[in-house]
Amino acid sequence: MTPLKQFVPLDKKCHDRKKFDCGNTNLNRFLAQNAQRGMQSRVNFTWVLPAAGVTKGHPKPICAYYTISVCHIERELLPVNLAKSLPRYPLPVFILAQLAVDKRCQGQGLGDVALINALRRCAQLSKKGQVPGVAVIVDVVDNSAMAFYRRLPDFELLRDNSSALPRLFLPIKVVETL
Repeated sequence: MTPLKQFVPLDKKCHDRKKFDCGNTNLNRFLAQNAQRGMQSRVNFTWVLPAAGVTKGHPKPICAYYTISVCHIERELLPVNLAKSLPRYPLPVFILAQLAVDKRCQGQGLGDVALINALRRCAQLSKKGQVPGVAVIVDVVDNSAMAFYRRLPDFELLRDNSSALPRLFLPIKVVETL
């Protein structure tokens, strides 16, 4: 499967969500069953990288996708060096909730492409003043995902995280420089 050149918003009429398989049942299920509903509810937004070379009128396979949402976290969860310069109330952050590459496209660097695209999108939203955010948070689903994100040395673990999954964060000021 060869990907197109850019990520586009998920559209269930144009994109084949059901055949996406990244090897993680939860990520597959989210894309097939919940991503479109989340977008309709304005809870999150999902962008996909469709495959090229599909006959017009047929749904395009999805090579990769990511989902972004927003929430607030307590200032105390951030490392002291970052937290000391921020207000003492819950802080807005972007959540990179899902990021996955179809098995047929793995090994082509699309995970890096998806991550960079997602981080740029967060930085643009923040910089334009459309959505405030002091950081990008990532819920890490497994050890291979942890290794993937930790290749960027600026991703750090949140302190005293009560989430079921380990959470990494990247300050938006760092994202803007990438």
